[in-house]
Amino acid sequence: MTDLVPPRDRQAVKLVVAVVLAFGILALGAIGYRTYVQRYTVSTREDLTGEKDSSVVAGVVTATLFKAGDLRVSRLTGVVQGVGRDVRGFGMLQSQRVVKSPFEVDYFIDLSGLGARDFHYDAKTNTLLVRAPGIRIGRPDIDESRTTLDNTDGLFVTRAAMAAMQKQVATSAMRVASEDAKKPENLAKARESGRTAIARLFGAPLRAAGIEATVKVRFADDPVRNDEQWDMSRSLEEVLGNAK
Repeated sequence: MTDLVPPRDRQAVKLVVAVVLAFGILALGAIGYRTYVQRYTVSTREDLTGEKDSSVVAGVVTATLFKAGDLRVSRLTGVVQGVGRDVRGFGMLQSQRVVKSPFEVDYFIDLSGLGARDFHYDAKTNTLLVRAPGIRIGRPDIDESRTTLDNTDGLFVTRAAMAAMQKQVATSAMRVASEDAKKPENLAKARESGRTAIARLFGAPLRAAGIEATVKVRFADDPVRNDEQWDMSRSLEEVLGNAK
């Protein structure tokens, strides 16, 4: 077959193709770099030109809340004793079972319901005020695979009696662990851990955005002292509304 394209034209075509490919590679590289910066690098205040601190804080809070849910703030651990008793045979067959097992109870703060209305930024003192819901106590987790004591007493313990006592032991252990988790001293520790966790959660991205703000947390059921005044005059909800 005769080649209908002269050698000089073939060179020109190759040059055009090479230039197009080069521009294509540069364009893809620019798009890829921009995507990488948007997704995987920290934006500084210089990147957010034209925005005041309040707007930057509002943006950081909104982005953090977008991925927030149940925040585990503390965990109570210990050993709990469960007791079960059974009486059968007209009172002649009495038995008792005592079991000790390690347990854990987690304390949570549900951040999913928070909105911009719950955050107030005081630009004068560079303080972010957060109104958080109260501490939620999780269900006790009793690790029966690591039982440290399992003692059964009785002249004759039937299978039915053992099953009944096992249920009582489990119920008793759950009740004791729950009561322990609700003790004022344990709740106080969980609340302080919660304040620290929330301050860290929102403080870190603020620092990454170039704002060294102090984060203060008040729980919904916190008593309000007379000497404690919070400036709630302007929420981040209003800041976001004014930024639109």
